[in-house]
Amino acid sequence: MRVGKEMKNVLRFLFVFLMVFLVGCEDEFVGKGHRIFNRYCSPCHGESGDGTGYNALNLDPQPRDLTDGAEEYMVKLSNDEIYEVLEVGGYGVDLSAGMPAWGKTFSEEELWSLVAYVRTFHPYQGDPIIFKKPDSEEHVFSKEKPRYSRVRPQAYYDLLESTVGDDEEALNEQVALGEELFAERGCNACHVVNGEGGKLGPDLTRAGFMLQTQFIFRWILNPQAFKPKTRMPNLDLNQEDALAISLYVSTLKSTATEAGGDMDGGDPDEAGDT
Repeated sequence: MRVGKEMKNVLRFLFVFLMVFLVGCEDEFVGKGHRIFNRYCSPCHGESGDGTGYNALNLDPQPRDLTDGAEEYMVKLSNDEIYEVLEVGGYGVDLSAGMPAWGKTFSEEELWSLVAYVRTFHPYQGDPIIFKKPDSEEHVFSKEKPRYSRVRPQAYYDLLESTVGDDEEALNEQVALGEELFAERGCNACHVVNGEGGKLGPDLTRAGFMLQTQFIFRWILNPQAFKPKTRMPNLDLNQEDALAISLYVSTLKSTATEAGGDMDGGDPDEAGDT
């Protein structure tokens, strides 16, 4: 049966109203985790946590079903284990690098709030997460976000000179290393290159035409220094790895695909996302 346009609008209104109502009823910290999840996690894990976000079809392996709908997995993990995956990412715990590391992007309290919200997706009767000290308004976890200033352009040129100089073979080695790191650190989970990869971030197929290499280097070292609410996480790369990745990305100059405009991620409903 086809649903009329008016009925779709009514259903959409009811859905939005219900979501606002539910968020309003949430615990303060679960609500904070909910907001973080919706912006940064739902594109892959889905709004309901079942692993069916709009970017999920582009990933292999598929994002984890956080609801335990098909198998008991999440319920067997301790809160500390979930926190660790959020903090260091799949790469840091020998799982899929498609799961980003968020430890250099969010505060400790924000990460624990995200753990608390993830717990609402599956049956869990374990220990609760304590956010405030008993009989006190003092917070248990740090609310301080990681802060990094922008790296100066000269830092790129100095490192390029000491690493590559005028040696073309050394440059080619760095580009090859950057391509390996691009895959190892899960960059292709968000970015398309020559038709393959995720669609959460912009297509990088023509990035070499559109972006200066020194800017790519500085951006991937600390995206939040340029755009505080970007979906791209700070991957805690050292400058040597950042140089190799930026040199690789600068070689991407295919004319076959129209690439996105900047390094920031967006989604189909948020063109020009800030």
